[in-house]
Amino acid sequence: MRIVNLMLAKGRGGLETMAVRYHHALRSAGHEVISLGHPQGELARLTTPFAAVSSHFSHDPLAAFTLRQRAAHFRPDLIIAHGNRAIATAVHPLSGRADKTVAVVHNFRFKRDIAKAHAALTVSCAVHNALHESHSRLKIFDMPNFAPLEARPVKPAPTGVPVIGALGRLHVNKGFDILLEAVAELVRGGREVRLRIAGDGPEKAALETQTAALGLSDRVEFCGWVDSPADYLSGLDLFVLASRVEPFGLVVTEAMSAGVPVVSFDIDGPREILQPSGSPAFGMLCAPQDPQALAQAIAITMNDWPATLARAETARTIALETYGQDAGAARLSQILSSL
Repeated sequence: MRIVNLMLAKGRGGLETMAVRYHHALRSAGHEVISLGHPQGELARLTTPFAAVSSHFSHDPLAAFTLRQRAAHFRPDLIIAHGNRAIATAVHPLSGRADKTVAVVHNFRFKRDIAKAHAALTVSCAVHNALHESHSRLKIFDMPNFAPLEARPVKPAPTGVPVIGALGRLHVNKGFDILLEAVAELVRGGREVRLRIAGDGPEKAALETQTAALGLSDRVEFCGWVDSPADYLSGLDLFVLASRVEPFGLVVTEAMSAGVPVVSFDIDGPREILQPSGSPAFGMLCAPQDPQALAQAIAITMNDWPATLARAETARTIALETYGQDAGAARLSQILSSL
């Protein structure tokens, strides 16, 4: 199959990362793939073959016409479009490729342009249901995110001060402020813990100020951007996800594969990963946006390390089998073949 992989953002987040992973997954499955995107974006930096398509605003007619020219030369069977701008470009009248467009929907912020697409891939059941409610005639397939997960052994119970960790963009949606409140609650209750936060983003200064105000400066380390999530995660005793919104939560699967026990708020994506229907829980879930509930869940997890580590061992196997790069490539190829 000949496939165009289209992503027009130039940031460095989950959407951009998944567009790169789609490129590699499709090529590994034997498809002929070309990625199109921003000349300074992740696709340009990390993939080949690649061709530049600049989009200065949503519904940019020049970007749509450029896509039309690239597609006329490549003659794709399908165009996979990541994100609203790419979807709007692919279904634009000037592109002439709406009937070949497969939209990848990573969150709940999809636009009405998606109704013109041939089909959509959604990262979780929650996103699937929301999209179906808005566009009931659209063909929708469940396509969870995937990654080249690195298996690491489950560590033994800590003999010293437990290290709690989090990883993600330092954005208000990721709830790092709630995590800091939960750690402060643990410390007030007499718990000895340390917290590592990896990532960068607009909330960094505010989080550092909050850390000082809570008297946690000697217990919290801001690690910045990490190039190897597996190395970072395997150094933790417990991974905590405190997001306010998380349509999927790929970092949860990365922590699972690294052999790290997981505590998360009970929200859409993490719930689907950690407590799938009909299966035992692979991590601890607690009431969303509640620092006291989060502190209690962390304490319960640390009070019974044998049970926690046994759960982590099972979770590690599930993550690799379900969300690894090979599993994702096979699932993606099967869906696209059906289209």
